[in-house]
Amino acid sequence: MKKISYILLFSLFALNTNSQNLSNLKTKKPITNVFAEYSMLEVEFFKNGESGKFRSRNISSYVLGFNANIPLSNKLDAIGTIGMSDGFNYNFLTASLAYNLSSNFGLFYGIGTYFIDDHRWVPQGIDGNEPSNNDFGMNFGINLMLSNSVGLTMKYNIIEEKEEPEISSMSINGLSFGIIL
Repeated sequence: MKKISYILLFSLFALNTNSQNLSNLKTKKPITNVFAEYSMLEVEFFKNGESGKFRSRNISSYVLGFNANIPLSNKLDAIGTIGMSDGFNYNFLTASLAYNLSSNFGLFYGIGTYFIDDHRWVPQGIDGNEPSNNDFGMNFGINLMLSNSVGLTMKYNIIEEKEEPEISSMSINGLSFGIIL
């Protein structure tokens, strides 16, 4: 998974080398948006902690958050996101790079920290270490701006990666659709 992340980052920078006309960049200003999403998560967890039965559930969740979009060049933007979720409760802080294919359509890839605060998520410490509700995750997707103030987003979230079935480790992955205001 780490190799894929490096390849995506390198590809974004390589595609961006031809778009270094910075004269238009001076007129671009950072943009702050509010977004709302509907997430369909596949969550694998132990009911009642480690002694419980291993479960796999599809859980719907509603996400509300803020984006700060900072132009780096004509084609590349940095996006900072903070948000919270209800349904499967977690808070997150992510940083993304967006490659703009046109003035209203772009692809993005980001990484971030997730604080999982759901009653179904009971982490277990590994090798005697203390368990933590903080997780490192990533997301990627597309943004389509319908006008200057309204847009659509679709992303895939990998908060805790799935491992081999015989390990029975907990995982959270899912697809989300949303609106940007």
